[in-house]
Amino acid sequence: MMRLIVALLLLFTTQAKAQHKHAEGHNEYATWASQKADNCCNNMDCGVLNDDEWRETREGTQVKISGQWCPVLPEHFIIRGTSPDWSKAHVCVQPDVKYSTGRKTPCERLLCFSGTPKY
Repeated sequence: MMRLIVALLLLFTTQAKAQHKHAEGHNEYATWASQKADNCCNNMDCGVLNDDEWRETREGTQVKISGQWCPVLPEHFIIRGTSPDWSKAHVCVQPDVKYSTGRKTPCERLLCFSGTPKY
């Protein structure tokens, strides 16, 4: 039984890793929309990304979700709302739950992204 509890805790913490400090930016996240999501925030989906969880490549912006690098497509960038802190990248990712059509891949769960300004 203890192994099951530990396994569930580890699963939960790895799935939630991308959503750091949601409460600190919740008021801003609650106003976010992208072309993919009319409302990006579900009271736990958004948060700050650590520097090692997003990158700029020749292919474009990428974020790490559940250990997988995912492209940030034009439909993911916020079109409404503001960032709680423009010095950090922020992301909204749906929780990894089973939907009627089956599990979504990590990249399919990406809803919204706000990066840092480019200088």
